[in-house]
Amino acid sequence: MTRTRSRKPYPLNFFILVTLLSILLVIWYVSDYLRDHQQDRVNWHLSEQCELPGPSCQVSLPHARSLRFTLHSEDPRPLELLPITVQLEGFSAAELEQLKLEVDLQGRDMYMGYNRTTMMHQGGGVFTATPLLSLCTDSVMVWRASILVNQQGINLQPTWGSYFDFTVIQ
Repeated sequence: MTRTRSRKPYPLNFFILVTLLSILLVIWYVSDYLRDHQQDRVNWHLSEQCELPGPSCQVSLPHARSLRFTLHSEDPRPLELLPITVQLEGFSAAELEQLKLEVDLQGRDMYMGYNRTTMMHQGGGVFTATPLLSLCTDSVMVWRASILVNQQGINLQPTWGSYFDFTVIQ
């Protein structure tokens, strides 16, 4: 018995092609949207000279303000709590109440997953946190502690922050 194929193209092929093109269009749109909304969302202010662990590092900010970062561990180790203090100077009490600080711990050259901790305001511009340092397979790893300062309230300003590198030896 011989089968004869219809000379009419299958409508299924057309729908498969349209579906694939639609999926590609959605992927392109989402990636473009995320790139535009995630890049340059943080205004970084960098410390000129900072060697951690050691004395605190200070970053000069606009409007005669400053951020001082202190790592309270002489010898940071993986899977240990890492006490951190951030002191903001030059801000009014009302401004400090509108700020939300977070510390994000990542490998400088390696993404370590979402590892962000909200810092607690202790008063007087002092914020503290004790995040857990993740485990890494490298025996020596350079970590980056990024301090993100978000403004809460009606008039949201762009996020700003600073980052500080330190070395962990297992």
